[in-house]
Amino acid sequence: MKNLIIGALLACTLQVQAQNIDKPVKSQVKAVTVFLNRAQITNTAQVYLPTGTTTLVFEDLSTKIDKQSIQVSAKGSLTIMAVKHQINYLRNQTKAAKIRMLEDSVSYYADNQKLATAMRTVLLQEQEMILSNKAIGGDGVGVNAQKLKEVAEYYRTRLSEIALAVLKADKELTTLNAKISRLQYQVSELNRDANKPTSEVLVTVSTSAPATGDFELDYIVPDAGWTPIYDIRAKDAQSPIQLSYKANVFQNTGVDWRDVKVTLSTGNPSQSGVKPELSTWYVNFFNPVMLESLSKNRGRFDNNMSNLPAAPTQAISMEDKEETFKKALTIADQTVVSNTTFATEFEISVPYTILSDGKPQLVDIKNYEVKTHYEYSVVPKKDYDAFLMAKMVDWEAYNLLSGQANVYFEGSFVGETYLDVANTKDTLAISLGRDKRIIVKRVKIQDVSSKKFIGANIKEELGFEIQVRNNKKDNITITIEEQIPVSKNADIEVELLEAEGAVVNKINGKVTWKVQVKPSELKKHILRYTLKYPKNKQITFE
Repeated sequence: MKNLIIGALLACTLQVQAQNIDKPVKSQVKAVTVFLNRAQITNTAQVYLPTGTTTLVFEDLSTKIDKQSIQVSAKGSLTIMAVKHQINYLRNQTKAAKIRMLEDSVSYYADNQKLATAMRTVLLQEQEMILSNKAIGGDGVGVNAQKLKEVAEYYRTRLSEIALAVLKADKELTTLNAKISRLQYQVSELNRDANKPTSEVLVTVSTSAPATGDFELDYIVPDAGWTPIYDIRAKDAQSPIQLSYKANVFQNTGVDWRDVKVTLSTGNPSQSGVKPELSTWYVNFFNPVMLESLSKNRGRFDNNMSNLPAAPTQAISMEDKEETFKKALTIADQTVVSNTTFATEFEISVPYTILSDGKPQLVDIKNYEVKTHYEYSVVPKKDYDAFLMAKMVDWEAYNLLSGQANVYFEGSFVGETYLDVANTKDTLAISLGRDKRIIVKRVKIQDVSSKKFIGANIKEELGFEIQVRNNKKDNITITIEEQIPVSKNADIEVELLEAEGAVVNKINGKVTWKVQVKPSELKKHILRYTLKYPKNKQITFE
């Protein structure tokens, strides 16, 4: 009999162990790798596991998880048997602390509202009682002047007090109603987000004995990314550029990232890595019917273009001049930069909190000191002001991306520019602003400018004198950019007559002088060219 009981108990125990137990798991976001338009999130959790098969339900995850990207790993005496993703539309969510706080505020102001309404009602009832009992004395009973004066003064004083108290109560009620309305609207907005479904990852594990497992859950989500932004600081026209590389990190995944380790990657996991293939490229005779059909649909195509999202912009405030060149250890100085085969990763040293609200969070990436050459440049045909240009050398060594930059020179905010790293030039040129101490003029030379009829053609000669005066105390190097027209028709001939010392680009017609100008020195350069074209034709400049 004893053996039968022990056998039955053992069978029951084995049956319980064989049952699949569902166990909710609260994991934490520990690390995030943010790509340009995606993010890879790492959640971790430590879970106690009983003997047998257990299904761990990792709750409160983003509903935007890419199911194909889910990876689960664990440390411990266990075996991962299956991984599944699902959306939970039914689970009741705990109210967020912010919602509870706002609801408490609504209750507090509602109580004050009731109190103010009750006080106003009492005051109006007192006013009505006084006005309904204003008869003095009785029939045939006279009232002396002193008594009448006292009563009149009482009525005036008390009714005035009541009127002022009612007015005060009305103002208080107006204020309370406005506060309650705003709070209720905010609670409604937050509840709408709180009532959204949640995402869950179900991990089925098996253990032969009770164990503790350290789980790591990795997955990719959209609606996250980062854009580069730069601070470019030049102490003066001799010092190297101080380049602060920063990022505007944003996410709208539905889950806040609080105190997480952030790594920024220049990779783009959404972009296909498969090499494109060329298909047969046919040529045929022009068919006007096809063109007509295309023109009918063009409006539809053009309208669709308006739905393209606009690029996010970001306004950056000007920093204090005294802090512009202060040397201090910053987060950016501790960033670890690593290069993989296809991307560069910036491992930020300090944890960041990035809320799921789509608003950009500024993150410091790295500070660089960039070798810089300074020179002036002027385009007198467009603008007489000379611009100080900072040309950064060996910029390709810093893993930069194209983006907006805030420019500071000599401690002052100069303006914004766009750092275009897509070009193939050896240097990146940044305009630091106008220098009014360099005087530039462009004067038409009347003696050489003329128009002549030669047979069936017109020959027109044009001449300009470019003057540059250096009113600074130092020598300057200045690049003068001019141009001559480029003919698009064989009947129009352009001939350069004079541009001594200039470099001429025959393809785009650009004429460039690079000259040294001493203090108080005036230098002049002549540009002369002719246009020849049929006299029965009229030319136009595009």
